[in-house]
Amino acid sequence: MAHTLETMVAEGREGKTRTQQLARLKEWKKAALSNGAEKVDIWEVGSGDNVGSWVIAVSHKSATDLGASIDSYYKSPAKYDLQSEKWQKSPVFNIKSYSIMHLMETV
Repeated sequence: MAHTLETMVAEGREGKTRTQQLARLKEWKKAALSNGAEKVDIWEVGSGDNVGSWVIAVSHKSATDLGASIDSYYKSPAKYDLQSEKWQKSPVFNIKSYSIMHLMETV
């Protein structure tokens, strides 16, 4: 079955604990699921209390569903601004890479 996958590599910021970073990952996962994502997988790929790394994969049933999820996120400018302001004041990650993959059925 075809579906769309958002992937990112997130690196922890120095001076933030692993517990703080995991709490932020839980917020991101909850936000993605509430905006319509089908599934969110998170793999820890770097250990350590201060400079961990994670691969995050957000699955959507289709590119259309991804678009609807993005529209849902930006639908309320006030909500988006509040969330962005919160995350910019207390950043916990450096996003090192981001991509969107469209996985198709075998032809």
